[in-house]
Amino acid sequence: STYYKHIMSSGGNGDNQGAWLGLLKWSLAYTDGTRPSSETMQMSEEDRKFLEMVMKEGIVDEGERMKTILNDLTGSLDRLVKEAAAGTNTSEESKEEPEEEKTDTPELTEDDMVDLLEELRDIVEQIDYAKAFSALGGVPFLVGCASERGVVPKSVRSSCIAVLATLTQNNPHVQDIVLKSGALQTLADLFFVETPQGEEVVGQASASGGDIAMNEPDVDGNLRSKIVQAMSCSVRGHVEGERAFCASEGGRQVIECGLGLLSDSDDVKDDGMPAQPPVLRRRTLFFLQALITSDDATKERIELFNPCIQYVCTDMLSVETESDAEVRETGLGMLQRMIEQNNNVNMLAACKNAVVGVGIKRVSEIRKMDGEDKEFASYELELWEALI
Repeated sequence: STYYKHIMSSGGNGDNQGAWLGLLKWSLAYTDGTRPSSETMQMSEEDRKFLEMVMKEGIVDEGERMKTILNDLTGSLDRLVKEAAAGTNTSEESKEEPEEEKTDTPELTEDDMVDLLEELRDIVEQIDYAKAFSALGGVPFLVGCASERGVVPKSVRSSCIAVLATLTQNNPHVQDIVLKSGALQTLADLFFVETPQGEEVVGQASASGGDIAMNEPDVDGNLRSKIVQAMSCSVRGHVEGERAFCASEGGRQVIECGLGLLSDSDDVKDDGMPAQPPVLRRRTLFFLQALITSDDATKERIELFNPCIQYVCTDMLSVETESDAEVRETGLGMLQRMIEQNNNVNMLAACKNAVVGVGIKRVSEIRKMDGEDKEFASYELELWEALI
C-alpha cells in the first residue's frame, strides 16, 4: 500500500535530532527550582502542583530516585546525540576540537542505561509516578529515544519502549497523552523502519547514517514485538484509543505485518513457516485478539481486520504452517471468543470447513500422544474440542 511504501522509504527519527530530550531536561531542572528559558514550553499550574505533591509528599525515596535516574540518563543520552551530530557535520568549523562541556552527570555505559531504564520501569508501575513522569515529558522522551537509530544503542531503545508499555498499561491519563502526542504514528513508522526487507539480514545496515550495528534491522523480532506491546498497552481498554488505532491504515498494517501477511515470498522459509519470528507473531496475535474481542468492538471493526482473521484461520492453527504452540493456542482462543460473543461471526463461514478439517486431524494426533508430549498439547486439545 501507499502507506507501507512511504514508511519503508523513510526514517523514524524526524528532523529535530535530540529534540525529545529538551522537555524532560527542562522539566527536571524546573522541579529543582531553576528558571526555564523563555524559549521552552511552560508547564501548567496543575501539572506543576501535581509534580510537587508526588515528588515531595509521596514516597520521597522513589520520587528522588526517579529524578536521579532521569538526570543521569538525559546527561548520557545528550552526549550521544551531540557526538552523533558532530560526526555528521562536515564543515570546517566542526573539525575544530569542541570545548568540553562540563556536566555533573556520570558517563553511563550501554548496560548502565539499560539497568536504569529497568529501574525506572519498576517505579512507573505505580500510577502516581507514571503520571508524574508523563507530566515531565516522559512520553516524547521515550518515543524519541527509541527512534534514534544509529545514535542510541538498540538495547537502550528497546528498554525505552518497554518502559512506555508499562507507563501506559491500564492508565487512561497516560494513554490520553500518547494519543494526543501522535506517539502511535511514530511507533508504527518505527516498526516498519525496523522490519527487514527481502534478503536483508544482520550486517546489512540501512543508509540512515550512524553506527552500522545500531542500524541493523530487527531480524530477531524482539524490538518490533516491544513496539507492538507498547502500542497495545497504549490503546487497550481506552475506547477512543482502540477506535483510532483500528481506523488507522498504519495501525492495521502493523498487525498484518506482525502476523506475516505482508511478508514477501523471499521472506518465507523453505519449510513453509512464516518469516516473522515467533515472539513477534505471539505479541501481534494477542493484540489482534484484544481489539476484535473488546467490549467496544463493533462488526465494522471486525470487518477491518478480516484479512488478519482469515490468515489466522488458514495459516496459524495447523502444525504444518505454524510451529509455535502458543501462537496456535492464542489463535484458537480468539476464534472461540468471537463465536461466544456472536459478533459478526458470519465472516468465519468461509474458513469453517478448513478449520474443522485441521481441528479433526489435530485432535486425533494429540489423542494418540503419550507422556510429556500429550501433557504439553493438552490445552491445545481442550481448545480444539471446544471449538469444533
